[in-house]
Amino acid sequence: MHAPGPDTGWERLFWLVFRRSSNGILLVDDERRIVEVNEPALQLVGRTREELIGTSIVEVIDPSERAESARQWQAFLRVGEYAGTRDVLRADGSTVPIEFAARLATVDGRRLAIYVLMAINDSWPSPSTSQSLASALTPREREVVTLIAMGLETSQIAQELHVSPETVRTHVRNSMAKLGAHTRAQLVAIALCNDSLIHLPHVGEGVAAE
Repeated sequence: MHAPGPDTGWERLFWLVFRRSSNGILLVDDERRIVEVNEPALQLVGRTREELIGTSIVEVIDPSERAESARQWQAFLRVGEYAGTRDVLRADGSTVPIEFAARLATVDGRRLAIYVLMAINDSWPSPSTSQSLASALTPREREVVTLIAMGLETSQIAQELHVSPETVRTHVRNSMAKLGAHTRAQLVAIALCNDSLIHLPHVGEGVAAE
C-alpha cells in the first residue's frame, strides 16, 4: 500500500483535488469519525459540514448495511483498501445508491481513510485485474485519470482532450486494468493516493478558479 506523507509533495496535490473535484470525498479516522468533507460529498448526503464533522460515517450508511459495513471496516484497517456499493442515508431519510472506494494514507500527519463517493448513474466496463499497480500509465491515461478524479464525465473528457468518447473509454479501461481498479471510485481513490498518477496541469483545468 502506498502511504504518502507530507514530505513527498503529495499532500498539496491531494488538497487541490479535494477542493476542486466534483466527486464526493471524505476523510475518516481510525474510529470512523469524519474529519473532513468536500462540498460534493455534502450535496450527496444532503447534510451540512457542521452536521458531519466529528460524527461517525455510520450515520450516513443505511441501517440495513451497517453490520456488514463494520465487518468490512475491520478488514480494511488490515489491508488498506476497500471498495464496493452502498446506500447512503440522506438527512431527509431517502437513500442514494453509490459506489465507493477507500484507501489509507497519511494526511496532515494522521492515518486517515480517504473515501471517494459516486452516485451510481453510469455503466462502466469491468477491467481485468491481472496487472499490478506498478504498471505505468501512459501520459494520456494519466490525463484521463486526472480528469475523472476532478469529476468530469466521459463526454466532457473527450471535449477537453479533443478525442472521441470511445477513445476516452478505452483509456479508462486500460487505466483500470493497470491499476487493478473495478470502479471509477476505486480508480479515483488510487489516483489520490499516488501523486505520480495525477497530471498536475489538469487539476486546474475544467473547474472554477479558487
